[in-house]
Amino acid sequence: MSPLLAFLVKLPLALLVFLLIAYAGTASRRIAGVLFTFPILNGIAIIASDQPIVVADAIYPLVIFNCVLFAFAISFPRALPPLDRLPRWGKLFARITAWALAWLVGALVITAHREQIFSGSVLLAGAAVFALGFLWLAWSRSEEKPAASIGHVARFISFWATRTGMWRVIFFIVTYAVLFFASHAVADQKWVGMASALPLPGFFALAALIDDAEAHGKPLRDLKAIRDTLFLGPLLVIPFNWTFAHALVALPPDAALARYLLLFALWALAALAVVLLVPRLAHARDRR
Repeated sequence: MSPLLAFLVKLPLALLVFLLIAYAGTASRRIAGVLFTFPILNGIAIIASDQPIVVADAIYPLVIFNCVLFAFAISFPRALPPLDRLPRWGKLFARITAWALAWLVGALVITAHREQIFSGSVLLAGAAVFALGFLWLAWSRSEEKPAASIGHVARFISFWATRTGMWRVIFFIVTYAVLFFASHAVADQKWVGMASALPLPGFFALAALIDDAEAHGKPLRDLKAIRDTLFLGPLLVIPFNWTFAHALVALPPDAALARYLLLFALWALAALAVVLLVPRLAHARDRR
């Protein structure tokens, strides 16, 4: 797949993830927490590579690192220098730039030393233990308020159909295009895997949620409900990437339709698991 064609495929998906995560953060923060690491871009990077297992393997430790970075950003939304004098777009830019630079430093170190890091199975086991401990010890215990009675479609449109929403979308598209083509200047597939693990949709979504809370005078501590389910992400992404990468290797190279049908089927199963299981888990933890 040529870089231009890959960009035309990945941009709509990345934009869709950004729009859905930011909206989900207003409707169900616990679902949004898992969606921050949902394997949309991972799947596209794996299917576009001639070494899918190498790309998938490069992503395993990065998805855990992404969760740690998001947890820090959610826990300390005002950790950056004072941004009060900046316009809203300036605050958005400052937050995303700071988070992306922090991610780049960590991701470069992790990818350069990937051979010395645990295998995917060990990382999955460790992530499961940590996620269970986090759910038990660090749950915010703040039950989410019921969503407004209007339908989700109307709420989604009203959230994005504003001047601020349009500028967020434009900013995301430009930023994503620059980073996408820069990442394709390397040939080693583990670096391609690193680039596909950049949680840019999540960065934009979280910055948009913080901006929305500040603009409407809402307490930023309410965003901590997103952190409750954040570390469930690796429990979804690692099995997804492993299964998909090994299935691609087993398929004939010319079975393009079967490869993409498999990707969409796995996406659908992953999304169904999030929608069905996360609210039940949140309800059970809130009751305790």
